[in-house]
Amino acid sequence: MRDHEAPLLAVIGGPTGAGKSTLVNSLVRAPVSATGILRPTTRRPVLVCHPRSWAHVHRHSLVPISAPALPAGVALIDAPDINSIEQANRDLSNELFDDADVWVFVTTAARYADAEAWRHLRAAQERKVGLAVVLDRVPPQAVDEIVPHLTELLGEPVPLFVVPDSQLDRQGMLPERVVTPIWEFLHKCANDKMSGMSEGDSSREEAQ
Repeated sequence: MRDHEAPLLAVIGGPTGAGKSTLVNSLVRAPVSATGILRPTTRRPVLVCHPRSWAHVHRHSLVPISAPALPAGVALIDAPDINSIEQANRDLSNELFDDADVWVFVTTAARYADAEAWRHLRAAQERKVGLAVVLDRVPPQAVDEIVPHLTELLGEPVPLFVVPDSQLDRQGMLPERVVTPIWEFLHKCANDKMSGMSEGDSSREEAQ
């Protein structure tokens, strides 16, 4: 049975050093996930949701971190690196991807063509799960070259968000204007999920 009050679960994943934790912190406007130069940085997944959603979020015994800035309809998981040197981290990352309503795959201008990244992207496309790609740390002069190439590699329409090389604020967050398009995408996915569940309930009631 589906929990109709469960938020959309967006798993933020990608290779080590791609900027996943920085993106999560920037989306919730709070330093909820550790960032740093050590690799891997995210050794355990971080689940973030609005306090009203706590009772409806159950993923791998994770304890949610309160993020009042998040709407109740969206929960985020900062997943361990897909290419972590620790097998347990890679396995857990794969499990979290299997639970996702939406994968937000974060890669960089320098790493977007890596084979490991494409194994996960192809898996997402085969599962027909909601998918978005965040291309992080893109030098302005490289946008016109990299974006068409990545779009061609994807082979089908996928929301693609370009995060330019940006100055982080004192808390290590990206400017709000940079993450706003990603927020709008997540809001739309959450609304679409709720609409789909409502339509499904109506269809079942009519059938009865």
